[in-house]
Amino acid sequence: MKRMSTKMPLAIEVNQERLIALFLELIQIDSPSGAERAIADVLKKKLEERGFQVREDDAAAKLAQESPEKRLPKGTAGNLIATLKGTTEAPHLLFMAHMDTVVSNRGVRPIREQGVIKTDEKTILGADDKAGVAGILEAFSVVKEKNLPHGDVTVVFSICEELGLYGAKYLDVDSLRVDFGYVLDSGGPPEKVIGAAPYEVDYRVTVHGRAAHSGVNPEDGINALAAACSAVSQFKQGRIDKHSTRNIGIFRAGETTNTVCDRAHLEGEARSLDKKQVDALVSEVRQAFEHVCPTFHATFDMDVEEAYSGFQLTENDDVVRHAFKALKQIGLTPVLAERGGGSDTNILNGRGIPAVNLGVGASRDHTVYESVHEAHLIAAAQMVCSILASVLDEK
Repeated sequence: MKRMSTKMPLAIEVNQERLIALFLELIQIDSPSGAERAIADVLKKKLEERGFQVREDDAAAKLAQESPEKRLPKGTAGNLIATLKGTTEAPHLLFMAHMDTVVSNRGVRPIREQGVIKTDEKTILGADDKAGVAGILEAFSVVKEKNLPHGDVTVVFSICEELGLYGAKYLDVDSLRVDFGYVLDSGGPPEKVIGAAPYEVDYRVTVHGRAAHSGVNPEDGINALAAACSAVSQFKQGRIDKHSTRNIGIFRAGETTNTVCDRAHLEGEARSLDKKQVDALVSEVRQAFEHVCPTFHATFDMDVEEAYSGFQLTENDDVVRHAFKALKQIGLTPVLAERGGGSDTNILNGRGIPAVNLGVGASRDHTVYESVHEAHLIAAAQMVCSILASVLDEK
C-alpha cells in the first residue's frame, strides 16, 4: 500500500474565479451586526460541504443579556465553530473571520473594474470581513479537492465584531484547544502581519446638575453641560503619543433651550499598547471631573470597562514565524506591523491563544468607497493554504 505524503506543496494554486464568485455571493447577503442569521445559514452549509463539523454557540443569547445602555441588537445567530480532523500530526490551527458588516449593504451592486471590486458608491461593499470569510472557504475547497494533508483545524466565523468584538468575547476559547490562530480581518495589503494592537478601556461619565428656568431663575440651576465641558477641556484628546490615543465620541445633554441643563452624558475611550498608560489616560479623565464638578456644585458618576486586552508579538513567536514563512512562499515580503484598532485577535491573545491579524486587502472600509483588489483576495486564500503547508514542513 502506498503511503500518503504528509508534505503539502508549498505553492498552492487557488481557483481564482471560483473565489471571486464566492466573494460576490457573500457580499450580496445582508448581514449587519446582530442580523447574521442569513449568512450564518449559508456559511454553515459551505463549511459542511468542505468536510467540517459545524456547531453554533449561544453568543446571540448572551448578546441579548447585555446592558440596555449599550444599545445592542438582540442578535439572530451565534458564532459558527467548525472543526476539521487532521490527516497528519501538526499544530492545531485556528482561522477566524467575522460575518457581520458595520452597516447594512442591502442592494449592493458590486463592480469589477481593472482588477478591483467596488460598489456604485451607494452602499458599503462588505469586504470587511467577507474577504476574509471567502479566503478561508476557498482555501479549504482547495484542500478538499486536492486531498492535501493538514493537521487539526478550527474555523470560527464570529458575530458582532463591528459593535465591539462581542462574538469573540462570548466565544468559549478554552474549548477550541488550538495552538495558535490567524484572523483574516486586517485592511491593507496581505503582506502586513498585525502583531501588535492596543488595550482599549471605555468610560462613561454622567454629570448631574439641577434644572431651573433659564429666563426666570437661572441662579437656582446647576448647569451639568457647562461642568462637563469644563472638565473635558482639562485633558487632551486624539493622539497622545506614538502608541496611545484618547477620544470622546458621544456627548448628550439637555432637552430644551429654556431649562438649565441638569444632566450631561459622555462616552469615550483610551487606547495604548502599554496597560499602565491606558489606565493613566482614564485616570486623568476621572481627575478632571473630580476637580471641576465641585466648582459648579455638580456631581458625577463614572463607569469604566476594559473593552479588550492589547498584545505585542515578535518575529520569534511561532504564529508570526509561520505567517512570515507562508507569505514568502507565495512571493510576498512580510512586514510585522502595529494597528491602532481592535479586532478578534485582541480577544484571542488576551485569553491565551497567540494570534495575528492578516491583511485581506480591503481599503476604505466602513464607507461607500470600500473596495478590494482581486489579487489581495486571492493572496488571502493562498496565505491560508501556505500556512497549512508551513506547519507541516516543520513536523
